[in-house]
Amino acid sequence: MKGYGLIYWIDLSTGKQRKEHVSDDLSWKFIGGKGIGAKILYDITDAGTNPLGPENPLIFAIGPFTGTAVPYSGKGTFIFKSPQTGIIGESVVGGTFGAAFRWIGATAMVITGKSEKPVYLVVREDGIEIKDASHLWGKTIYQTEDELKKEYGRSSIASIGPAGENLVKFAAIGNEKWRQAGRTGGGAVMGSKKLKAIVIDYDTMKWDAADPDGVRKYTAEEIIPRAREELKSYFERGTPGLVELANEWGFFPSYYWSRGSVEGWDRIAWEAIEKEVFVHAKGCFGCPTPCGRYSKVREGNYAGSEVELEYETIYSIGGLAAITDIKAIVWLNDLIDGLGMDTITLGNIFGFAIEAYKRGKLDPGFKLDYGDPESLYRLTEMIAKREGVGNILAEGVRAASEKLGLEDLAIHVKGLEPAGYDPRTLKSMILSYGASSRGACHLRFMGYYADIKGLGGDRKTISMDKTKVLTDLEEKGVLEDSFVICKFTRTLIDWEQMAKYYTLITGKETRVEDLRNAARRIINLVRMYNVRLGIRRKDDRLPRRLFRESFIHNGEERKITEEEQERFLDYYYEIRGWDKNGVPREETLSKYGLR
Repeated sequence: MKGYGLIYWIDLSTGKQRKEHVSDDLSWKFIGGKGIGAKILYDITDAGTNPLGPENPLIFAIGPFTGTAVPYSGKGTFIFKSPQTGIIGESVVGGTFGAAFRWIGATAMVITGKSEKPVYLVVREDGIEIKDASHLWGKTIYQTEDELKKEYGRSSIASIGPAGENLVKFAAIGNEKWRQAGRTGGGAVMGSKKLKAIVIDYDTMKWDAADPDGVRKYTAEEIIPRAREELKSYFERGTPGLVELANEWGFFPSYYWSRGSVEGWDRIAWEAIEKEVFVHAKGCFGCPTPCGRYSKVREGNYAGSEVELEYETIYSIGGLAAITDIKAIVWLNDLIDGLGMDTITLGNIFGFAIEAYKRGKLDPGFKLDYGDPESLYRLTEMIAKREGVGNILAEGVRAASEKLGLEDLAIHVKGLEPAGYDPRTLKSMILSYGASSRGACHLRFMGYYADIKGLGGDRKTISMDKTKVLTDLEEKGVLEDSFVICKFTRTLIDWEQMAKYYTLITGKETRVEDLRNAARRIINLVRMYNVRLGIRRKDDRLPRRLFRESFIHNGEERKITEEEQERFLDYYYEIRGWDKNGVPREETLSKYGLR
């Protein structure tokens, strides 16, 4: 089929490489991006695979929409066995990296082995070159990208910072400085292979399709005219626009998950951002409504700091650590992105560390407290370097809590710390965090979106109808990560539009039913991978602290119960065709060609 290219295989231990075309069977059944990446991971790893060992692959894959005239198609997906969680690790990166990969005629890259010295890869249309990266080792993501851009000019670069080199378990992979494959530790996998960067060296922005003019026409006539209205809030204020609603509704996790809003939140909401630090909107390739908010501190103690601000970082630093100075958040965010760490996990670690310090369980050599950015700046550097207590915290909240005897304090699911939506206010997040394949993720089910929009009932509703809404969002989301397009297109590019685009690009007549089957096949494959690693119903539950502790917001007690959680799981397993323990039944696997 059109729309697919080569899979590159490269072993850094030996330098050997090969390439093959994506088969029609693989592309039709698993689409691309997450689907193809998950299938490769399933086939070549198992329970004995060491996430930081040479046998663990770092897989990068794009889909048939990536880098084309389909809007919002600049993304690509990294897949690996996670060093942070021990199960499937996956992270989508924006910017230009995915699109550039398409322009050299590739669909996937599977990197195994381990180099004896630091290296980087240069990927071109005619193959892959391994180059010495000794001069780049120790540099930040910003410095690495700047140096490589000087040498290669028109290119796109994915790289790691010192955190990845030092195998911090939640190290990120950066592109265009402030776009990250942030979650589940892909940067640590790169670091374990002594792989500093991947350079996509492209000449032209070319892409193939069965009907390229049809793709352009459909985009211009049917999608773009609706884009600014459908995605109005992201276009006008970006994701930081959510800070106000989150605090007013009481789902902005604060003071390490003890409250639903932070005092002084107006100082880190959109109006303060626009006034104090905002420079201009910035988007990924192919985005007509950019959500990125490039921001820079122009004066004061934090002058010169610059990042693309987004909601999750404002929540994790501004909420969990109670930092209500937007300039301080930019300052911390700038450091974290340069060193190469996931801000969601690190913000959770900040909150956990503050509480551990208050309990006398953690001593970094200086005071830790809410609202103190300077101490958190020092702690960030210690974590990236694995110095002192930073060596403990570099393992993530789950491992650190076990080391310190603070398991009852820790907030995580399957070893991954949650995003900025408290399930005690938005109850769809009970299932979203619990059943997500990679841990406490907000983007696999997007339950926050359902609850804010009132889909399937209000924010308190737990029912079969609400669960059907969430499974529909999950199926759409897994395809968005496989095509690969931005998840903010969830209303703009719906099932019918996805089927239309897939037909135009591949030349294969495609129905909505075909895409639903592909989504369910990928979801079941990923679940079977995690089941192989021991994941069951017990792992799909939220931390007990969230049931034990409630909070008051606007005079109302916000709480959840274990009965609500079990009801959600029962509904979800029934819809998915899994047994009561969360294991896909044989008839379900047979239905989707997985047996």
